[in-house]
Amino acid sequence: MATTKEKPSGGKRNSHQSELETAISDVRSSHGMEDTIWRVGCYKINPTTPSGQKFFILHMLVLPLIPITALVIQNGVTMNTLMGYSSRVSTIRKQVRGAMEIAVFIQNIQEERAEVALFIFTNQSEANFNMSEFQTNKNRIGIQERFSKTDRALEEVPTWPNIDKSLTIQKKLPVGTIGADGSEAFKSKLKFQIQHEVFRVKVREGRIGEITEILAWYEYINDVILDHLDDEIKSTDRSGVWRYLISFKNLLRAIENIGIVSVYGIRYLTTGNVTTQNYIKYVEHDTLIWEYLNSSIHLAPYLEKKFRRIYSGEAYKFYRQSDKVILNNALDLEKSVSDMSLKSSLKYFDSITLYMTQLREALGELRDDILAVAQEELNEAEAGKTVGIAILSFISVVTLIFYFFVKNALAVIRVFAREVIEKVGELEQEKRKTEKAFHDFLPSSVVRDIKKKKVSAEEFSCVTVFFGDIVDFNDLTTDCTPSELIEFMNLFYSNLDARFAKFQVYNVLTMADDFMVVSGMPQNIGDRHVAEIASMALDLLAGSVVFQIPHKPNTKLILRMGFHSGPALGVVAGTKIPNFCVMSDTVTIAKEIEKQGEGMRILISQASKLLLDKVGGFRCDPRGTLDLATKGQIETFWLVGPDNTEAT
Repeated sequence: MATTKEKPSGGKRNSHQSELETAISDVRSSHGMEDTIWRVGCYKINPTTPSGQKFFILHMLVLPLIPITALVIQNGVTMNTLMGYSSRVSTIRKQVRGAMEIAVFIQNIQEERAEVALFIFTNQSEANFNMSEFQTNKNRIGIQERFSKTDRALEEVPTWPNIDKSLTIQKKLPVGTIGADGSEAFKSKLKFQIQHEVFRVKVREGRIGEITEILAWYEYINDVILDHLDDEIKSTDRSGVWRYLISFKNLLRAIENIGIVSVYGIRYLTTGNVTTQNYIKYVEHDTLIWEYLNSSIHLAPYLEKKFRRIYSGEAYKFYRQSDKVILNNALDLEKSVSDMSLKSSLKYFDSITLYMTQLREALGELRDDILAVAQEELNEAEAGKTVGIAILSFISVVTLIFYFFVKNALAVIRVFAREVIEKVGELEQEKRKTEKAFHDFLPSSVVRDIKKKKVSAEEFSCVTVFFGDIVDFNDLTTDCTPSELIEFMNLFYSNLDARFAKFQVYNVLTMADDFMVVSGMPQNIGDRHVAEIASMALDLLAGSVVFQIPHKPNTKLILRMGFHSGPALGVVAGTKIPNFCVMSDTVTIAKEIEKQGEGMRILISQASKLLLDKVGGFRCDPRGTLDLATKGQIETFWLVGPDNTEAT
């Protein structure tokens, strides 16, 4: 390649002059044109010499190859990532199939439990019922056939899951329920069949007649296997099927709790009474049903439409009607067994069986969707590899062509333009972050006022202020690592934010280890603020029951909560980083009430109780008089839960 060299002149330089000419040094020797030097870093090159021309050609070749080489390396890394992703997706797909197969077995165990419960309770009550109804019921398949169906489902599980022994150790099984150590049952499929058959023999011979013994073994089986599924699902958290798998697991949990509830329901409808402990268990599992169903819908929203169709069916309506009867009358000692009938108990059995069958159909559709998503991810990974190979081939061709069209000036312009675009993008991104941060720590109405420069203090005649904290927080965090603490706090406050979003409340920033929520300000919603706080508190109480502390999974999260209603002043403090502050004695009283409360209970003031009575829909029990430092003596009450007595 020949390069033309010009001496500088007093006139304008041509705008299309090559970068080589613009880079030529103005330093000249006294010998003239032959001594013109081009400086490149610490080197001095004379482009008029053969060696200088070769160096310039190499310069033109290397500069375009640098980004191309980087692109080749990048695509090579991408190809390696795609291959690893493809392998990981294939493994996840196998895990999903294994989870689906074991889930079918769990469904059969759940159906067997209901059949065994009905078998035992009806045998205990033969004197009170017409057994011909029981024997001619078309919807029942018989206990022996049910055992056989479960055995077939077990045989269809190709690979017995490798269940961690710690899962079986954590579960407590009453002594004598199955005649051996429960941990032995899950070491292999054969050992499980042996232990399960021991339990069945006791059922056939009538040696197990108490409901707690019936539930203990079946709950033990399902809890261990479902916990194993939890561990399997955690290993897929980088996959697109993760949300659906969690929804699938929660739906399985909901069906499991429905099965447990059905056993207690069958007992009541066949014997006419249940123990207080059984009633408490019934209520607990009935609550968990809705918690798991709602969580399943949250993770897979399209299930809501399917559930609505199920809820409109006669089976579900009769089940819910029976559920209300049980909840209202189960502890009524004056309720005679003569009021019960075999017909109603069988209808209840049929209805709840059909309801669970409908949920299992939805579960089956969700399972198919999960497998489809897993297959789609696998196909995408394979397609990504193909595209990667094509890109590498294309780059190889482009590299040869690119050499003939690259010029140094264009490279400089491209670098400059790229930097400008990146800086503009970074500026826009920071602007969006700032805007989002404003909305994160201030109410929307206050942000609008700040933009309009209309910020001022505002008085509210009546609001409800809520305080809550974690009981024994220091004990939960003293022996955990910083990463475990961060994981726990992120999970806890993310859970709080999700639950706060369901109500018309505002989470006020606090500097202590507790959390403060207010309703009725800055948006005035009338007297509904106390109902919003009460509903939110009950929702937090229910959520804490199923909340699992990551570094202490066997430790229960205990919340202490309290709230008070009264006037308050809302004001935005600060200029660079404004904060919305709530100022009044109402805040101080609410905090004192919360501190004098108890774990897993909601303590409220008399003012809030009177407002709740006015709004209606909540039940409270007296706590007594408390001596507050700022208010003196004040009447307080426990918020127990929704008031179902108004239901017709």
